[in-house]
Amino acid sequence: MSKLLIPVDFSENAQVAAAYAAQIAQTTNNEITLFHSFTSHINKFANAKHLVDPTEEEAHRKMEDLVAKLLQKYPSIKISTLFTNGILAESLEKQEIKDQYQTVIMGTKGVTGLESVLIGSNTYDVIKESKIPVLAVPKNAVELKKDNIALLTNFKPGELEVLKQAIPLYGKDFHLQLIHINKNELEISVLDSKLKQWITQIIAETGIEDISYIVKAPSYFAGSRENIVNGIHTILRDEDIDVILITKSRKTFFQNLFTENIVKHMAFEIEVPNFFGRVD
Repeated sequence: MSKLLIPVDFSENAQVAAAYAAQIAQTTNNEITLFHSFTSHINKFANAKHLVDPTEEEAHRKMEDLVAKLLQKYPSIKISTLFTNGILAESLEKQEIKDQYQTVIMGTKGVTGLESVLIGSNTYDVIKESKIPVLAVPKNAVELKKDNIALLTNFKPGELEVLKQAIPLYGKDFHLQLIHINKNELEISVLDSKLKQWITQIIAETGIEDISYIVKAPSYFAGSRENIVNGIHTILRDEDIDVILITKSRKTFFQNLFTENIVKHMAFEIEVPNFFGRVD
């Protein structure tokens, strides 16, 4: 049985992510671990042997309530809990997390405003530091949808690895929409041939057969990072995408094409669940 790690701060965003993870676990038989990190309080009780920080008691109580709420709606799933001290991103970069868990699933608000900056920054830190894939879930993703999944592609082997990392969560019974930015301005006939060969390889290595592609010229994004992100979101809306898969590595598609800041902007402005696969 695989385990999914769900960081929770008991906000509405975190509860949405926990429910989304529970829906995945219901279909995959994964165990979910609700993970709370104490990061905001000062250890003012360090010299008091018999006193307990009230924020810890409150966190344990809220965790019990969240577990009960999830089990009431998804009684077949298995849930465990984990508490630790320290910064979330630093906790998730530890080797024991990589050894024990398959994916981190966490909430992010995905809109503008102070709260989203704080949540978005935290999400990005986790995406950057985590040794395992991170699935970032926006507040509006209250229902698990997996009919139409997009993969940002530049024909790199790591992208296939990311797709394989997502299969345990979403299965193979979905339409895969490849999104390619024609940065080298290849002739359409050459690009079509390349994409067809790439699709043949994807089918052979993953068993996913329902695949199509969309190609955009760099000019579509008008040059700026903000417009690139807006352009990607426009594609996701136009194609009715349920989940987008993004390759994160030192030689990621995003870094080669637009610089790492695009991943950061995506983390701040998530509209659909974003699966950030990890490729070393």
